[in-house]
Amino acid sequence: MPELPDLAELLLIVDARGPGADPLTRLTEAEGVLADLQGVGDRLLGYLVELARAEGCSWSDIGDRLGISRQAAQQRYGRRWSSLTVGDLATAGAFERYTGRAKTALERAEEHARRLRQPAIGAGHILLAILDDPDTLAVKAISAQGVDPARLRASLEERLPAGSEAPAAVAVGTDARRGLSAALAETAELRHNYIGTEHMLLGLLRDRSGVVGDVLRDHGLTLEPTRDAVRAAIDAFLRAREA
Repeated sequence: MPELPDLAELLLIVDARGPGADPLTRLTEAEGVLADLQGVGDRLLGYLVELARAEGCSWSDIGDRLGISRQAAQQRYGRRWSSLTVGDLATAGAFERYTGRAKTALERAEEHARRLRQPAIGAGHILLAILDDPDTLAVKAISAQGVDPARLRASLEERLPAGSEAPAAVAVGTDARRGLSAALAETAELRHNYIGTEHMLLGLLRDRSGVVGDVLRDHGLTLEPTRDAVRAAIDAFLRAREA
């Protein structure tokens, strides 16, 4: 069975982070190593929860296995589940139905979160990532409604907060998860078997709370008209491909 790092190995990591440091600095470095180990542990448990839920296990199932209530299971593992990165979720198979452009948008959303020094990807970072590629069906659906994607982007950038320190690992935040879950619901609404940037946009429009909801409404973008614009963009794409 693989062994965890022992004390000597951990001390080597501490000393590598602060070569020749005095005792108090070494203590500070050790606190950082401990925090990083805790972060990895949280992601490990969160990853296994993601796999269990992907197999159809509910929070009640997880709680029953542990001998605790559904609520207690969510309290114990919910934070850890929420610490997963885009890479973690991709490894767990969460994005298998996503198109190449949609997967690239998720990667760019993480880059935007890092650029703004945020610990988690938010709905705003996902929208910025969607707007990065003018050739997506999502952006075409926005433009078809008379909205300038560049002005939409500028409005969003003005309202997204910036932090002070870039995190080591960027989690997928609560509002981003909510939007991605809604994107899945939109594939059912449109009877599609894939998830593209257009579904991600519709998923963001389903959530009327927060900065993203405000910015989209300020520019006149709402769910039903955008869904119609997405249908029209898809029809145009299919006709062009058949021509």
